[in-house]
Amino acid sequence: MPRDDEFGEPSSQPGDLPAHWLADLARLGGASAEYVPGRTDDERVLATIWQEVLGVDRVGIDDDYFELGGDSVHAIVVVARAQEAGRQLEPEQLLTGRTVRAVAALMTATTARPAGDGPDPGGEHPLTPLQHGMLYHAVGGSTPGAYLIQVSCRLVGDLDQDTFAAAWRAVFDANPVLRTVIRWRDGDRASQRVEAELRLPVRFVDHRHAGPAARDRSFARLLDADRQAGFDLEHGPLMRLALVAEGPSEYRCVWTYHHLILDGWSQQLVLRDVFDCYRRLRAGHPPAPRRRPSFLEYVEELGGAGAPDGFWARRFVGLTEATRIAGPGCVDGQVTTAPRPQAERALPAPVTEALAALAVDHGVTAAAVVHAAWALLLGLRTGARETVHGATLAGRPPHLPGVTESIGMFVNTLPLRVATPPDTAVLDWLHGVGAGLAEVRSRQRDALSDIERQVGLGQGTGLFDSIVVVENFPTWIGAGDEIADLRIDRLSVVVEEGYPLVLEYTPGTGPALRARFDERRLDRPTVERMLAVLAATIGAVGADPGQRLAALAETARLTWARHRDDQRQALREEAGSRLGSTRRRTVPGGGVDTDA
Repeated sequence: MPRDDEFGEPSSQPGDLPAHWLADLARLGGASAEYVPGRTDDERVLATIWQEVLGVDRVGIDDDYFELGGDSVHAIVVVARAQEAGRQLEPEQLLTGRTVRAVAALMTATTARPAGDGPDPGGEHPLTPLQHGMLYHAVGGSTPGAYLIQVSCRLVGDLDQDTFAAAWRAVFDANPVLRTVIRWRDGDRASQRVEAELRLPVRFVDHRHAGPAARDRSFARLLDADRQAGFDLEHGPLMRLALVAEGPSEYRCVWTYHHLILDGWSQQLVLRDVFDCYRRLRAGHPPAPRRRPSFLEYVEELGGAGAPDGFWARRFVGLTEATRIAGPGCVDGQVTTAPRPQAERALPAPVTEALAALAVDHGVTAAAVVHAAWALLLGLRTGARETVHGATLAGRPPHLPGVTESIGMFVNTLPLRVATPPDTAVLDWLHGVGAGLAEVRSRQRDALSDIERQVGLGQGTGLFDSIVVVENFPTWIGAGDEIADLRIDRLSVVVEEGYPLVLEYTPGTGPALRARFDERRLDRPTVERMLAVLAATIGAVGADPGQRLAALAETARLTWARHRDDQRQALREEAGSRLGSTRRRTVPGGGVDTDA
């Protein structure tokens, strides 16, 4: 599932956490300090929050946050829960304090704010920073598929199509943000508004008459036509559903929506609500979709935010050029999009264990390691000692009541500048990258277009052409799940983004590096080589965080050369095999003659 940031979502019930979070806790073995219960109200409140968010049986005031399985991914959830309990806390205080005793001493009292309905959904509302950027590309000559997200899967079992559609419509009607349209006029600031009368389009398709191969071809054509259709941003709706019957108990579901209205965290909340409503309807009860906190409260709060204050100009002093690793992205002046192929590489268990140890022993998060390793690789590719790439962040302010349960487009992508001085100790460098991420995270209200104007670089072409996404929001609905007597498989998510390369790191039981790329601007062998170098760099960091950055860079360089040579040898062998095949010819009598 797509995809947004280093932060995850809390459970709705204590201990009700995704399996990949719980598996991490089992692997780490839980707390190691002698159990000491909370002595003050602040300590007891914080210990309870950690217990629920991290899914452990009990938390003592001297238990280490990282040893319990916490990281920056969970930090926003802990901070949001503390806010709801009337305690003010910042994510960085949690990551540096590390124990309940220390963090509770840093907390201050604040007014607990229950989640409300937010502003009236009628009327015009401002766009978020990333929505502005998406709209610019979506209407500025891009092809129809720009920023379109298409989620498809196969459902096996006794599916009641009408009831399933009713569940989707109930969730659509219950969440105003799903009925959002975008309005803009020349010279006016773009805005969004909720259209109360919009209804979810549901299309039923019957492929049961065709054989398996014909069904697959027809389904592929349906997906392609759906992407090409795009969306009418001004009139909506900006999501739709298709249900394809393929057999007595086999169906395909296609959910398509525009990224302007939903991020990856919200996607999972919608899916969870749909299947909950479907279960209730099948049991003869009303659908009763969850009443979620309003996204518009966040939007209105952003209304006056992001004014230039010189932060980005100061941060980018001395930078002379943008960081680009891909070819040009325009064809005849048009930004074109296409379904993105994906390359991936798993990280071996010893590497993931080393990453966990870095967090426990040195307070370095996996997010900092991945961002740092990517910056080193960019430097290897460009020859620059300083590089810039995009960091995609959750954008959910912990002080906003109910923010972890809200549906909308919260994420933002901001530039992360990373220097790679060769004489620096790797551990010091990682702490510096982590501090840089924290600074960028504090600026999540800023718009990238405004930043580029302040910096004076990248206007029109961008400061960077690659972004890094550390995913760990809960995947409540995933391939292999069985829900309401339905098995979900063949899960696929097609995301058509404006960047030629999107790197994703997924922590959990099977951490993996994935790269979605524009094959017209980057070829697959190069992307696969980059993933190999990235994995080797992350492994080298975990094996010896005390080494100098020059040694780490040499590991990356040698890995690049080795994989380049291996790929070239494979191509030569393949070419030789094809040549040998073409030089063999059949002769009369059925024999085969081979040229010497």
